[in-house]
Amino acid sequence: MAYLKNFKQLSLVIALSMSLVACNDSNNDQDQKNVVQTPVVTPSASIALQVFDNSTGIQLTTAKVSVLNTALSADTDAEGKAELKKVTIGRTVLKISKAGYADQFITVDLVDKQELSGLLVQLIPLQLGGTVSAATGGTVTLTGSTAQVIISPNSLKRTDGQAIQGNVSVSFALINTAQEIRNMPGDLSTQINNVRSPLESFGAMIVDLRDSTGAKVELIANQLANIRIPLMARGTPPSTIPLYYFDSQRGEWLQDGTRVLTLQSDTNGNRFYTGSSTTLDTVNADVPYQTTNVTGCLAEANGKRVANAQILLEGKNYSGYSTVKTNANGEFTILAKQNSIVLINGQNNNLRSNTVEHTVLTANTTLNECLTLTEPSQNITVRLSWGQNPQDIDSHMIAPDGSHIYYQNEGALLQHPFLNLDVDDTDSYGPEIVTLSKLMVGEYHYFVHNYSGTSNPGILGSPIKVELNSLKGTQIFTPTIGSGESFYWSAFKIKVAENCDVTVIPTKQWLSAEPTVAASAVKYCSK
Repeated sequence: MAYLKNFKQLSLVIALSMSLVACNDSNNDQDQKNVVQTPVVTPSASIALQVFDNSTGIQLTTAKVSVLNTALSADTDAEGKAELKKVTIGRTVLKISKAGYADQFITVDLVDKQELSGLLVQLIPLQLGGTVSAATGGTVTLTGSTAQVIISPNSLKRTDGQAIQGNVSVSFALINTAQEIRNMPGDLSTQINNVRSPLESFGAMIVDLRDSTGAKVELIANQLANIRIPLMARGTPPSTIPLYYFDSQRGEWLQDGTRVLTLQSDTNGNRFYTGSSTTLDTVNADVPYQTTNVTGCLAEANGKRVANAQILLEGKNYSGYSTVKTNANGEFTILAKQNSIVLINGQNNNLRSNTVEHTVLTANTTLNECLTLTEPSQNITVRLSWGQNPQDIDSHMIAPDGSHIYYQNEGALLQHPFLNLDVDDTDSYGPEIVTLSKLMVGEYHYFVHNYSGTSNPGILGSPIKVELNSLKGTQIFTPTIGSGESFYWSAFKIKVAENCDVTVIPTKQWLSAEPTVAASAVKYCSK
C-alpha cells in the first residue's frame, strides 16, 4: 500500500512539472511574438543624372547607366534622365553606355542618405576609322584627323575569350580637352606615392574595337600598338609627354609604364602625339603639375553656408580640373596649377553658383568672397564654349526691361539687373558664363555674336555649344546645318511668369543683326 501511495504522489509531481513546463513554453512563445525585429538598414544613397549627345546636345534616351561591378542599372527616359537608388556609399564608379557612342565613366563620393542629382553626362559619338584583319593587323587613320592606330598581326583578342569573328572595326571618339575638359572620364587625376595628383591633358581619345558580331576586342597582354593622339590643349605642349590610360575598374588614370609620346606634325602642320601603347581604349597625353591650394566658401544669397556641395575648379589657360566638397561650414580647399588662371564654381545638386575667375600664384590663395548659390526658383546659368577658331565669340543676354548684358556691360549679380557675365573669353574655346540670380517677369533673349568676324570656320564650323542650366534640368543648344549662316545666332528665349515658373523657348535662328526688344517695366517674379 505504501508503494502505491508513493507511486501516486510521484505521478502527481510529474504531472505538475509537465504542466509548468507547458505553461513556460506558452509564455516563451508569447514573448517571442512580442519581440520586435529591428531591420538591418544598409547605408545607401541615390543618384539622378541626365545624358546628352556631345556633338548635337540632344537628350539621349535608352542610354544605360550602371554602377560598375554591381547589378544596379537604369535606362534614361525621353529627357535623357535616369535615377539609381540604394547605391552603396563611398567612392563609386558609374558607367554610361549607348550603342554608337564611347562609354563614359564618372566617379562620385557618396554619403549615407545622400540624394545626388544634377549630374551632367555627354556621350561622344564613335566615328568609324576602318577595319583590319586580326591575323595581319594594319593601320587605321580617322578621316579628317591625325588620330591613328597601327595594330600588329595576331595581337588582338575578344574580351570574352571567344575567337574573333571576321574583321575588326576600329572606331574613334576624340575628347576635345581644350574645349570640354569635363568630358574626361574619372576625375582627371592619378596617384603618386599614394597622393592624388591632378593631370594636365594635351589630347585624349577613345579607341573602340569590335569584331563582325559586335563583340568587344582588345590588345593581348604584353602586345603593343602604335597610336597618334591629336593635340588639343590650352597650354604650351611639351615635346615629349607620358602616356596615361583610364582604368575603369578603379576609376583612375594610370601611367602606361615608362612609355613616352613624342610631339610631331603632319605635312599640313597638324600636330599630334605618337608612340606605343599597351591599351587601345581610353588613352591620354598628359602630365602631373605642381599644385597650390585655393580656399573659399559657398553660400546662399542670404549668407547661409552650403555644406556637402561640389566645387569645380577648371583651368582657363591649361586643360585640367579638380573637384572637392564643401565641409559643414560651406568651406573648401581645392587644388590648382601653380601660376595659372582658373574658373571656380559650386554645384548643389541641380543648383549652380556663379563662376569666379581667379589668378593662382605659387603660394596658397583665398577667394575674396563666397561663391553665391541663389534660391531654386531663381537659379539659372548659361555656359558658352567653342573651338579654336573663331577666337572670340561673345555671349549676349537681353533682360525683359531691356538691360543688355555682354562684354561691355557685364551686369551685376546681387543688384539690378541680377544678371551677370561672370566670365568673358577672347582667346578661343571659352567658356563664357552668364548667371541669373533674380528673375524679371517677361522674356529673356540669349544669342551669340561672332566678334572675330571670320567665317572659315564661323559659328557653325567652330563648333559652338550653349548649355542652359535651371531647376528643371539642362538643355544644350547647337547650330544646325542650313542656309543663311551669319555672325549672330539666337539660341533660346526664357519666359518668366509672375510666380517664377520658367518656360524655355528654343529659337536656334541665324540673325542678320543684333536683335532688339521692346523693353517692359521692371517687375521681379515672386514664388
